[in-house]
Amino acid sequence: MRRTAKGFVIGSSLPATLWPLVGLGYEGRDLVAGAVDWYFVGLFFPILFGLTNALSVNLGLSSRRRGMALIGAVMGLVSASVGTFGANIPEIVYGLHGNARYLALLGGPVFYGAVWALPVYSLNEFFEFGETARGRQG
Repeated sequence: MRRTAKGFVIGSSLPATLWPLVGLGYEGRDLVAGAVDWYFVGLFFPILFGLTNALSVNLGLSSRRRGMALIGAVMGLVSASVGTFGANIPEIVYGLHGNARYLALLGGPVFYGAVWALPVYSLNEFFEFGETARGRQG
């Protein structure tokens, strides 16, 4: 249970910490402010990141950078799919119309894969879920 809770806190800390910076970037944009429920998104992503990291820790995937990149890519594909087909985020936030809006389906997995392979993996490593910690234990 402790590993799960620790994994949840590590995973949710990154989006919870960076979310205010995202809000500052979109401050004053009337189109974006009214079209997206930013309060829901601000609660949803930390919980999603936390649950995903807790699951990866329990499955043992957090011990390898490639495993974390794969988890991030899958999460990015799911998020980009929901954002593209369900919420029209590429059009609302980035102004992408027509076929250009489907770029999110490529960018989402790449971005999330990088986020999970770099800062989230590094946090897991620091808090002793990664390869180095496994080597120290046995």
